[in-house]
Amino acid sequence: MTTAGMEILFAPRDRGKGSMPTANTYAYHFRKALKDAGIVEPDGSPKYTPHGLRHFFASPALAHGTPSHEVSRWLGHKSTKTTVDVCGHLVPASWDRCRAVMQNA
Repeated sequence: MTTAGMEILFAPRDRGKGSMPTANTYAYHFRKALKDAGIVEPDGSPKYTPHGLRHFFASPALAHGTPSHEVSRWLGHKSTKTTVDVCGHLVPASWDRCRAVMQNA
C-alpha cells in the first residue's frame, strides 16, 4: 500500500465536513488495499469489509467478558442496545452466568 493510502486509512484528514475521510473514500481505499494484498475471493472481490472488521473486533471482546457498554463505546454506538441487538449472540456464556446467578439466588 502506498504512503498516501496509509494516510487515508489511518490518519485523520482535514477534508469536507470533518477530520476523517468519508465512508466511501475509506471503503475505496480499503478494497484497493485488499486487492493489492491478494486478499480476495475467487471472483476477485475483496474478502473482507470494514464493517466485517468491526464484528471481528467485537466478537472476541464480548466473548471474553468485556462489558457490552465498553464495546459499545469503542464501536461508537449511540446506545448499548445497538451493541446487544447486533452482537449479543456473540456472548453465549452470558446465559450460563445468568443461570448460575439465579441458581445461587
